[in-house]
Amino acid sequence: MADNRDFFDEEYDKQTQREETRRQTEFDSWNSQPSPQPVQSKGRRALLISVICVGLVLCIVLGWVLCSIFTNQTETNSVDASEFGGVMTDEIIRFVKENYFQDISDEQWTQAVEASGTALLQSLGEPYADYYSHIMSPQTYYDFIHPQPTIGSIINEVYGVSYVVEEGVGMRVSAVSANSAAYGRLRENDIVIKLTDIKTASGTAPQVGGYVFDEMLLSQWSSAAIQQVVNMSKSATFHVLRLNNDGSYQIIDDINITRSRLQYVNSDYPYEFVEFYFGDDCTNISLRPLGNAATSTYEERHLDMLPADTGYVRLVEFMSYMGVDKEITAADEFAEVMGLFKERNLKHLVLDLRGNPGGNVDVVSDIAGMLINDNHLTEAQKTQLSTGTSVVQYLITTLDYTKQNTAYPKYRTLTYNDYFPAEENGKCNIAVWTDENSASASELLTGALRDYGTAVQMGTTTYGKGIAQTWTTLPFTGTAVTATGQTVQSNWAIYFTCASYYSPLGTNIHGVGYTPDAQYDGLTEYEQLWQAVNNYWK
Repeated sequence: MADNRDFFDEEYDKQTQREETRRQTEFDSWNSQPSPQPVQSKGRRALLISVICVGLVLCIVLGWVLCSIFTNQTETNSVDASEFGGVMTDEIIRFVKENYFQDISDEQWTQAVEASGTALLQSLGEPYADYYSHIMSPQTYYDFIHPQPTIGSIINEVYGVSYVVEEGVGMRVSAVSANSAAYGRLRENDIVIKLTDIKTASGTAPQVGGYVFDEMLLSQWSSAAIQQVVNMSKSATFHVLRLNNDGSYQIIDDINITRSRLQYVNSDYPYEFVEFYFGDDCTNISLRPLGNAATSTYEERHLDMLPADTGYVRLVEFMSYMGVDKEITAADEFAEVMGLFKERNLKHLVLDLRGNPGGNVDVVSDIAGMLINDNHLTEAQKTQLSTGTSVVQYLITTLDYTKQNTAYPKYRTLTYNDYFPAEENGKCNIAVWTDENSASASELLTGALRDYGTAVQMGTTTYGKGIAQTWTTLPFTGTAVTATGQTVQSNWAIYFTCASYYSPLGTNIHGVGYTPDAQYDGLTEYEQLWQAVNNYWK
């Protein structure tokens, strides 16, 4: 998602090497971001000047080579950039090596090649290429696949914040998880402008792309660099720009946060990805203020306005982590919560996807299978969307790899009827809440609910990310430095947009998003959303 953790997104640091390997081989990476060459800090001014000099020479030589090539092509009157591009690049590098006024270090060459390859990808027309297209040097790739060198003590510890990076500004907080380390300290719509005293679990400053970050002025760095520093850190001081009730802003400089496990108010429901309220005796969110919080989650989300026979569930993201002996996914947790929903004979569900940056395609497909049925499909659509086998499954999404002329559909068995009663008065049993930070896998789920007609969307237009990314290694290696200072061999790699994804009925919402119907659009406050829900089901 552009800035959004795809995520994100991503904010929760629970992925092991097993998850990284699985995501790579399945080509289903939705929220993982590489660490591109970040914006240079003032402390690297000398190196920056050298690289700029190299860049200027490359530009001059590029013009010379282009002139030469086009001159030579006048006889044939035909020029194909895809054919001479490789030759041109080789010629530029040869020319600079032979004619540049001073020697160029290996580090400078690495940065130049990484930057030039990334620029090539990002000039191909994709609106969000700045976030999704990168050439990764051996160091960048190593940092990407080892985002948390010391995971033992923080494998299930989180800040509990979903955020969107606003380039040149900082991190805008889109949601704070109930009972997390950041709960009561950071608020929705806070803008984090700087991080200081950044520490990993080992007590050292995190290293990304060869840079050491004990502090970070966020306006000077790329989205991916910020994300990686946040993911690697165990603790930090957050410097925040906060909007006051009168419309003014204040700067808060001393919000010290250390990752920790979620402080569950009910140990019977220790879920990482699902927050729910089915009554005061069946919830994992706070009914009373905790820690430094002024209000409880129950009060902040105005759950006193919950209609009768209705449950509330917020999905934080569609990811997973390694439990004691097996992988635990958001779908596993959601299935348990829906079991509680059924036990309490609830009829309606409010599904809160606001601020959800996305996650893994298989995890969200598993959840979609629990929330859709085929009751609203025509016979033709049932034939179109089902497998037609003895165990009938239905289409959730399709990944379209256009260049490979290949499509990968995701089918699931539908279990909606295990949880929900028959619809009454032609109204859906599910209301799904979205906002501009509901991205990627959140939109995949929203699209499935809309196509199958089992949910009404309320809130605001979703983010609009209808593409999927993956990475692959290149047949070149170089050296990288680990967090402990060891030198290792690592591949060059490329991270790129590999596919578009489509809703069951064939909609792609990239750059557009899903917008609620007019009467439910533009709802941004909890009170407004609850009023809409009450009016819908009354």
